[in-house]
Amino acid sequence: MSDATGVSQQNVRKWLSGEALPEMRKIPELAKRLGVRLEWLIGDSGDMVRDDKTIWIPVISWRDVPRWLDPGSRNDVEKLDTLPFSGKAGPDTFAVAMQGASMEPDFLDGDFVVVDPGLSWKHQSFVLASAGDGTETIRKVLMDGGRPVLMLSNLKYPSQVDSERNRILGTVIGKVRIL
Repeated sequence: MSDATGVSQQNVRKWLSGEALPEMRKIPELAKRLGVRLEWLIGDSGDMVRDDKTIWIPVISWRDVPRWLDPGSRNDVEKLDTLPFSGKAGPDTFAVAMQGASMEPDFLDGDFVVVDPGLSWKHQSFVLASAGDGTETIRKVLMDGGRPVLMLSNLKYPSQVDSERNRILGTVIGKVRIL
């Protein structure tokens, strides 16, 4: 593993003992050499067996979401990192880091939420929504009499959000949790 990743044997021992974690850019080669899926290796649930259909999703900041959604501005968006993802994803798919506790237990603070702006949402989908104040947030869609209602997951917060002032911008297609 040391030769495959270009790090010292001492660092590899620290990885194996849990004293340290490899840099994100080293993980793809580790997964390949070990024959395991990237998502499994970084601590997310799922099968251990490697899937050659893994794609890399750009991670962007919340403040850059509106620019990412505008194809004319997308090239100006700073990509903070990339994450492995083995599901189906459209060409405009991106990830953001969840902030706060409003969507617990479905999404924890620090989870990377993968959003496909080109995928249609349906009842009980998690979505990226634009709040009336110009901020973006993750919510769950529940249909009420043919009208979408945006909800929080955490029962400690007021749950219903005014869907009249919010616009659904994309559908959540997955999450990556790095333990």
